[in-house]
Amino acid sequence: MPFEPTRRGVLQGLSSTLMMATAAMPIASRPARAAGKTLRIAISLSDIPNLWAVPTGGFEGARFGGYTLFDPLVSWDMSSADKPSGLVPGLAESWSVDPDNQKRWIFKLREATFHDGSPWNADAAIWNFEGYLNRDAPHFHPGRAGMAGARTQSIAGYGKIDDMTIYLETKYLNSLLPFELSTLFFASPARHAEVGNWENFAVNPSGTGPYAFVSLTPGSELRLKAYESYWNPQRVPRTPELVLMPVPDANTRVAALRSGQVDLVDTLPPDSIPSLEAAGFTIIENTYPHSWIWRLNFTEDSPFSDIRVRKAANLAIDRDAIVEFLGGHATAAKAFAQPGSPWYGKPAFEFRYDPEAAKALLAEAGYGPDKPVELTIVISSSGGGQMVPLSMNEVIQSYMREVGINVTFDVRDFGTMITMLRQGAKESGADALNVAMTMQEPATGVVSFTSVLAPPAGGNWGFYNNPAFDEALAAARATFDPAALDAAMSKVMEVVTDDAAALVVVHDTNPRALSPKLKGFVQAKNWYQDFTPIEVTD
Repeated sequence: MPFEPTRRGVLQGLSSTLMMATAAMPIASRPARAAGKTLRIAISLSDIPNLWAVPTGGFEGARFGGYTLFDPLVSWDMSSADKPSGLVPGLAESWSVDPDNQKRWIFKLREATFHDGSPWNADAAIWNFEGYLNRDAPHFHPGRAGMAGARTQSIAGYGKIDDMTIYLETKYLNSLLPFELSTLFFASPARHAEVGNWENFAVNPSGTGPYAFVSLTPGSELRLKAYESYWNPQRVPRTPELVLMPVPDANTRVAALRSGQVDLVDTLPPDSIPSLEAAGFTIIENTYPHSWIWRLNFTEDSPFSDIRVRKAANLAIDRDAIVEFLGGHATAAKAFAQPGSPWYGKPAFEFRYDPEAAKALLAEAGYGPDKPVELTIVISSSGGGQMVPLSMNEVIQSYMREVGINVTFDVRDFGTMITMLRQGAKESGADALNVAMTMQEPATGVVSFTSVLAPPAGGNWGFYNNPAFDEALAAARATFDPAALDAAMSKVMEVVTDDAAALVVVHDTNPRALSPKLKGFVQAKNWYQDFTPIEVTD
């Protein structure tokens, strides 16, 4: 029988109980907005994310090119800075698992309207799933389907039950499906029919989100307006206009804030924070399930195919010093999961600073002063969740050199790195890819380590292949009881920690700077954020 979910966390206390059903909560009206105001946000991407309901730019792209214009079936509660974010109703007002067939999920859809005035209903939902999963559908686009792959890879079938009810069937038992659906966004079939293809849709998009499209200047700005008919009146934006500006250089973003060109800055350089606070700007940060990592290449030509090298690399880094370097705006990683997470488990191997142990492992693996490990690492100059990647990687490079690991960097645009992530390590020739990982969505986090998701099937960039991991993940996916799922997922995390399946450095806190004119923003314990409560005052 369906039950009401709790709000316990997955990694920062995220709920693992949200598999069964969620009842829609009463929605109160929001106070009137201030007229004529504009909220301007500088984002760290080099361009505006693609606006065809599968945003480019990783999770930052989903934050600004997804949750603004579009909605998923299952969303996140981003209303609290004090409690962990949990899954809540989105375009589905409730969901449940068939007790006689736990591969079959039923979604009751809510009343909503796309920005173009067309209705959200079961036909619109199925049209979107066809676009993601049916290669024979006239609106199927390989690029879109590829980017949505992590969210759709477990779906075997879908169909309409009635005008406001659909079902999804999974290929295997998958208690994690609601997390996977939390960033699968839904576009307007009517707008696509009007403009003819997805490329045209991306420059004139229509979703059901709290903001509607106004204009796009590639490389410069995206202009949105409050959607007055949004299905949740409590989240109709308090500020009537939102402008997003791509500013990849961190110091340029800070300068734009100081000069009044923008009102809110994402991804602050840590050394700018004290002076911004002294100048009267508001600094907000919070813990959330997100890890700054190197994704490793496990193919036989890479040194990281040897667990001794992987462990040595993790033992070479003084994470506490890196946290200090970041001004305290991060937490040193000791395992894949964050301390206090219900998924932390009891790993036998701990990420710690032990350079002598690192040297001993490298010697055992056949390396030494006359034969250092030679690595090529792809990194970015900026991008969603990358914090201050150039400086951080330079610090890591120096630590690696001290134990006998020589690191060469290949610096790429973050958008290019996301493309490389989908292509896989064999195409890149690199030994690691420095793309941070959010753990709140298992499908794009730890689940991506499963062997069946090796490219081109999924996001297992490094072709990690560990039967113990696959077995632990299958057991977790087949576990629908909340407490038992936490225990099962802790076993999954133990496997990847003990196998040193990534270079896990810190869990960041994502500090943001706000103009003193802004009121109402709540930074949730979540990678995604809700900008609709922000009011721009005089």
